[in-house]
Amino acid sequence: MKVLLSLTLLSMAVVTDLRSFRISNCLIVIGFILGLIFQIFTYGVRGAGVFFLNVSIPMILFYLLFLIRVLGAGDVKLFSMIGGIWGVQILCKTIVISFLAGAAMSLCKLLYQRNLISRLLVFREYAYQVLHTGKLSEYPQEVQGKDHVIHFSIAILIGYAIAMEVGY
Repeated sequence: MKVLLSLTLLSMAVVTDLRSFRISNCLIVIGFILGLIFQIFTYGVRGAGVFFLNVSIPMILFYLLFLIRVLGAGDVKLFSMIGGIWGVQILCKTIVISFLAGAAMSLCKLLYQRNLISRLLVFREYAYQVLHTGKLSEYPQEVQGKDHVIHFSIAILIGYAIAMEVGY
């Protein structure tokens, strides 16, 4: 039941992300409520603490990536939702597989759009600026809008599905 509910919420998040480049907070709240219920059912009153710890891990891990606009707030919240529902083991598997899926998606998009070299040059310039000034800044966005953005919610859905297939 947890698997189906999680897949449904993540699939709905992908649909809203594809339509609006945003992930509905309503979906996240539903996932958090379900996660809290599952954790309390599993661990009793102590489950509330387990839930809050598991939800906090992605927020702490990815805060920096969110600040420089490499990862969206909705993506961080999706990881938190998975942690709240499933715990650290599935969360960690999902994170690793999601970033691998996201890297593959990005490479395919860069090759398809034929801008791999130009994007690598942008990254090199950004890395040089950060190392030279010692200050993190927002990652450069291109004037072409969101053509260079991938919907990372898809990578999270893929990561979760594979993590569940590998076993929990």
